[in-house]
Amino acid sequence: MIFRTELEYNPQSYGLDYTSNIFTMGSCFATEISEKLAFYKFNVKHNPFGVLFHPLAIENALMRIYSNEEYLASEIYKYEDLYFSWDHHSSFSSHTAEKTLNLINKNIQDANNFLQNTDLIIITLGTAFVYRLKQYDLVVANCHKIPNTQFTKSLLAEHQIKTSLKNIVEMLTDIGKPGMKILFTLSPVRHTKDGLIENNKSKARLLCAMHSVVDSYENCDYFPSYEFIMDDLRDYRFYKDDLVHPNEFAIQYIWESFQRAHITSDIYSLMQKVKKVNLALQHRPHNTFTIAYKKFLYSIVKDIQDIEPKLPKGAFKEEFVELRKKMNDSY
Repeated sequence: MIFRTELEYNPQSYGLDYTSNIFTMGSCFATEISEKLAFYKFNVKHNPFGVLFHPLAIENALMRIYSNEEYLASEIYKYEDLYFSWDHHSSFSSHTAEKTLNLINKNIQDANNFLQNTDLIIITLGTAFVYRLKQYDLVVANCHKIPNTQFTKSLLAEHQIKTSLKNIVEMLTDIGKPGMKILFTLSPVRHTKDGLIENNKSKARLLCAMHSVVDSYENCDYFPSYEFIMDDLRDYRFYKDDLVHPNEFAIQYIWESFQRAHITSDIYSLMQKVKKVNLALQHRPHNTFTIAYKKFLYSIVKDIQDIEPKLPKGAFKEEFVELRKKMNDSY
C-alpha cells in the first residue's frame, strides 16, 4: 500500500563542497537551510538585511548591496525607543541610531564582497503581500510593530513579481563570478494572518512568477521546498505547535533532499565528522572538574584539529577558543 505521494527531485547537481561559497536570502525558511549549512561548517552568508518576505524587499536589499551604497543617517527612523530601517528586519534595531547604522553598513560591504565569489545563491520568497507606509508612500520590508493604520496592504500582480525577480537575477549575474547559480524556492510557511485563501493566492502568484523567470535564465533553478511540505509530507505531524512552521523532522527531510541533490557525496564522511564534533560541543556535563571531562574536551580538540584543514578557514575558530578556555577553567 502507498500512503503518501513522494516527490521526485533529480536536478542537475551543483557539486557543492567545502570550497563552495553559498549566499542565502529571503524568508525565515531560508534561515532554516542556512543554519543547516552553517552547522556542517559550509562557508555561508545569510540574510545581510535580516529576514525578508516579499520580492520587492529582496530586490531593494540586493540593489543596495550590488551598488555598495551605504545608508545615511536620514534613512534611520525612530519609533518609541528604537532606531530602525524600513528596509531591514527588526533584528537590526537598537537604542542608538549610530549602532543601527554601523551594523547595517558593515553588512552591506561584507555581502558585496561575498557575492563576488559566491557559487550558489538561494532566494526564498514568502509572500506576495506588501505594506506601503502612507506617510512616505514607501513599500517597507518590515512594519516594526508600528500600528497597521499607518500602512496600506496590497497583493503584488504577477507581472510586478516577474519584473522584480528578473532584476534580482540580472544584478546577481552581473556581480557574481562565472558559473554562479541562483536557486529559487518558495517558503512552505503559510501566512495565516493574511487568511488561508489570501495566502494561497499569494503563494500561487509567487510560484507562477518564479517558474517563468527560472525558465528564462540558464543559471536559475527551482528547489521544491514548498512541494515537499504541501504534497510529499502533507501532514500536521510535520509542523510545529503553531501548525504553520515546519518542524525539525520536516526541515531535516528537506535538507536531506537538498544534500543528495546538490552536495557532492565525496564530503559526506567529512560532514559526519563535523556533526560528531558539533554534537559533542553541545554536551553539558554535571561536573566540569573531573578527569573524564578533561579527556572529553581534549578528544574534541583532537577531532577539530583532524578535520579543520579540510574545512573553510577558521571554521571552528570560536569553538576552539572556547574549548581551550574550558580546559583551563577545569583545572
